[in-house]
Amino acid sequence: MAPAPVIRSPQNPRISYIRSLRRANVRRRTGHTYIEGPKLIAEAVDTGVVESVLYVAGATQPVMQIVALAQQAGATVRRCTANVFAAVSDTDTPQGALAVIRTPTPRPREGPALLLALDGVQDPGNVGAIFRCAAAAGATGVVCGSGTADPLGPKAMRAGAGAQLRVPISGCLPSIGIRTYAAEPTGIQCYTEVDWTKPSALIIGSEGQGISVAMRDHAHSSVKIPIAPDVESLNVAAAAAVILFEAARQRRTLEYRGTW
Repeated sequence: MAPAPVIRSPQNPRISYIRSLRRANVRRRTGHTYIEGPKLIAEAVDTGVVESVLYVAGATQPVMQIVALAQQAGATVRRCTANVFAAVSDTDTPQGALAVIRTPTPRPREGPALLLALDGVQDPGNVGAIFRCAAAAGATGVVCGSGTADPLGPKAMRAGAGAQLRVPISGCLPSIGIRTYAAEPTGIQCYTEVDWTKPSALIIGSEGQGISVAMRDHAHSSVKIPIAPDVESLNVAAAAAVILFEAARQRRTLEYRGTW
């Protein structure tokens, strides 16, 4: 791979554009976001959404292998100094490479719908962790409602470990054909009592306020996770994981029986 010219100024237009992608309105307008680190870039190359890669001159061999892979897939490759990369990186310990990617549009997974609706989940780390759980549990999509942190922001993408590249994202819940459950400490049913093999959606509320009145009214029922009496609640990502993996367990059992 022939070395690219070295970008030496943080004011370079390419660098300024990457920095602008930290803002959600710019990501929405341009249809771009950026990701950092060889592992995430490899995931993005695999899903075909990488447009360009920026790497530090003199990067390690693992980084250069991913850069070469992205270039072979058609991405534009650029080099920069360590100071320039530090100025554009969103991490405390930069890994030496980042990629500008197109907004991913993954295909839904087969089988009955299993949607996760995030209602005002504000912490990008929680949003990313929830996407990672949703991908691992086989959810067919995640709905990001009002007040929810942008799942395609750099922090959420890191916490999601690339899950947003593989789980479809939408802005609203379907109004028909899906049974919707609100996850609340005082829910009507235990989460294990729900038949998650049918088309279902689970609403997870914000870290501080829980589920909004509007989304609670949208739900057909509510579910709870029994916890020790001296514990107030679970973290939203942990609660989502517990319920999603119960749904996954039920669905695996049904699939093994050959009833899908």
